[in-house]
Formats: sequence, structure tokens, C-alpha cells
Amino acid sequence: MFRCRAAYCAVLAAAILFFLFFKEYLAFFTLVLILILPFFSWLFLVLAVRRTTAGLAAQNVTPYKNQEFSLYITLKNASAFPLLRAKLHFSCVNSLSGERQEQTLFTPVNARSEQTAEYRMQSRYCGRVSVKLTQLQYYDPLGIFRISRKPDLQAECFIAPRVHPIDSSIDMTAAAGTESNTYSEEKPGDDPSEIFDVRAFRSGDRLRSIHWKLSSKLDELMVKEFGLPVDSGILVLLELLSPDREVLDALMETAASLSHFFTENQIIHRIEWYGKEEDRLHTSLIQSDEDLASLLNSLLSAQSYREEPYVLKSRSKTEQDAGSFSHAVYITGKLTEALTELCDRPNGEKITVLAVGAETDDEQLRLADALRAMNAEVVTVYPEKIQQCLSGLIL
Repeated sequence: MFRCRAAYCAVLAAAILFFLFFKEYLAFFTLVLILILPFFSWLFLVLAVRRTTAGLAAQNVTPYKNQEFSLYITLKNASAFPLLRAKLHFSCVNSLSGERQEQTLFTPVNARSEQTAEYRMQSRYCGRVSVKLTQLQYYDPLGIFRISRKPDLQAECFIAPRVHPIDSSIDMTAAAGTESNTYSEEKPGDDPSEIFDVRAFRSGDRLRSIHWKLSSKLDELMVKEFGLPVDSGILVLLELLSPDREVLDALMETAASLSHFFTENQIIHRIEWYGKEEDRLHTSLIQSDEDLASLLNSLLSAQSYREEPYVLKSRSKTEQDAGSFSHAVYITGKLTEALTELCDRPNGEKITVLAVGAETDDEQLRLADALRAMNAEVVTVYPEKIQQCLSGLIL
């Protein structure tokens, strides 16, 4: 913009000199033309901006970290006047890691046209990336004037953690779970001891599910839907306590790989994590990879923390209301004193602690030894060797 203004000033100075030294009509009309040209350029800019709209959308894919994904900016100019260019300023925020990026894009806007510009970007860390168009500036054909807008446009993209294949063994005693006293109010299951709902017979229903007494009364085949227990023998506690973004990434990959391993082996399990924005403990029952994919969207939208082990503290307050378990896998980026309460299980429940990228200072080593003395299994998971560290475990 400065160069355009400087160029115009240079042309105007030349026109003035031309008029002063050459007393001809051509010199006069040239000076007048150059003087009024910015006015028309500004007028064209105002008319074009009034009929120009913007749109923002992200590519409908779920990329991994360091994998490119596309951002689409659509500018529709319904006027008869073109715009020299549009300057778009973006703010990208990863809600999980807190990573922020600022990007600027320039694109011309032709008259009576709709243009879609593709901008390719990537994130170094997994999480939900919110892209917001914070400022939009339009420039006149001469590049002298500009009009700024602050559009309320936003798009989101989930950057997924990588799932590593794990070669581990299943502790069938823990996987068998505990007797459930709590059932889902939203989904049916296969536990015949609890009736979820009674409905009309549909093709494919099993004969053993038919409610014969009710069917004889209504003169129509009715089927019982059994309850879905929400208590599970295996509990995964995901503590988003992390000293840095690399460890946080490894935390998410460890949890995703572990949950995928359980679903591959048809092991129902629960995952608990702390929502800092809601200030409460969340619980999700995982039965399939679809449940895991849905859960990951919530986890990628969460906020990490460095202060306290919120999952352990929240669970200690609601221990009586929390579901029971026979094996708890606690995933954290830092060992804390609060872990001793989790490992102190009078009923002998199995505890496995996965310390992701944990520091090897004296305090961390002392806590690891104390937890092992309480019969807890403590395993250090290195961010660059997640698959090797998890393989061989008895889960």
C-alpha cells in the first residue's frame, strides 16, 4: 500500500511539473485526471465492498499432526467493480495444547465472480484447531485506499492422535469386570438381568428376546431390549497433566492406542478425564472404535493443565459414587503424591501407572518406587517409543 501511494505521489508530481512547464490543454486535462482518479477508485472500492461477502470452511477430514489440511476462503463479489486484492488475517488456536498461530493471505477479487482460495496449513500437535478470520481488508484498484471489516467467521478441524498397534496380553480376570449396578439410560445392551425397553418385533430380532406374556395380551409380538451396564472392569484414567506439548501429544496417543487395543479385543472399558472448562470429571463407556472416535472429539476439545492432578482429586471426592473397577490404568505426564491414594486399594484392585515422558529426577524416582511398593505397576512411556513401551504389558 505504501508503494502504491508513493507511486501515485510521484505520478502526481510529474503531472504538476508537466502542467507548470507546458501551458497546453493536454497538461491541464492530465493533471485533472490524475487528481480525480483516486476519488473514482475510492468510489469503486465502496461500491464493491458493499456487495462482497466472505465465507470460511475447513476441509472435512481428520488429519494427523504435521499433516496438511485445507482451509477454504470464498469471496463473492456481486458488483461490477473489481478489487485489487483482499488481505485476510487468520488466528489459529489449538484448544488442547494452547498453540497459537497467526497467518495472512492475499487474494484478488474479480468483478461479478465467486472465488475460492485454498490455504494449506498444518498443526504440530493434536487437538481441536479453531481457525478464526479476525480481519478482512479490501483495497481499491489503485491500491491507495482500504476498507477493513471484522467478520465473525470461524472453522474447526480436529487433529487426531496417532494410534499405535500394541502387542500386549489381556488380564481376563480384570477384563471380566465387576457386577454392574448401573445401567445406561440411552442405549440398550445385552445384560438380561435388566430390561431397557419393550418394543414391537422387528426382522432380525432374536426369539429369546420376545416378551411372550405381553405379546399374548397385545396380540402382537413384543421384544425386550436388555440393559447396558455402564460399570466396567477396566478403567482408564486420563490425566491431562503435562509439562509440555510433546508430552501432551504422547498422552493422547497412549490413551488412544490403549483404548483401540481394548476395542480390538472386544473389552468394554471406561475412560475418565477432567474437563477444566466445566470443572468436573467426565466418564465415557467405550465399546467400539466409533465410541472412541466420538470420545476423541471431546478429548481434543479439552484443556490441558500443569498445576494439579485434577482427575485424582475429583475422583477422590466422588469415590463412593464412582463406578467400581478391577483394573485401573492411570495415564499421566507427571507422578504426584495423590497417586498413593489411588494405589491404596483395600480390595486388591490392580493399578497400572503409565508415566508418559516422566522426568527422571529424584522426586519422580522416589514416587515410582513408593507406588511399586504398594503393588502398582509403574511403566515409563517415552514419547518417541510409545509402541515399544506399551507392548508386552499385561492389561
